[in-house]
Amino acid sequence: MSVIMIAEVAGADASFMDGMRAAGVLDAMATYPGFVSHISGATGNAYRVIEVWDSREAHQAWVENVILPNMPPGAPTPSMEYMDLLASVPAS
Repeated sequence: MSVIMIAEVAGADASFMDGMRAAGVLDAMATYPGFVSHISGATGNAYRVIEVWDSREAHQAWVENVILPNMPPGAPTPSMEYMDLLASVPAS
């Protein structure tokens, strides 16, 4: 079942995503097995990511193989929450 994943990186700001983009993470995401969509932005005290994946296992593989190896030195591990995707309405 498809899942929504919500993650936060405490203490990170927009430069966090700039670093991930420079490392090629966003380009790799578009073709990673199980990836559906990504939105993200800086909050007042963290960087929040919301993604849709075909399964929790697909997302966990992405995190282990791509995200964690590209995290900035000393960055905290993102907190992640999953929920089943029950509805999605694309823009027309």
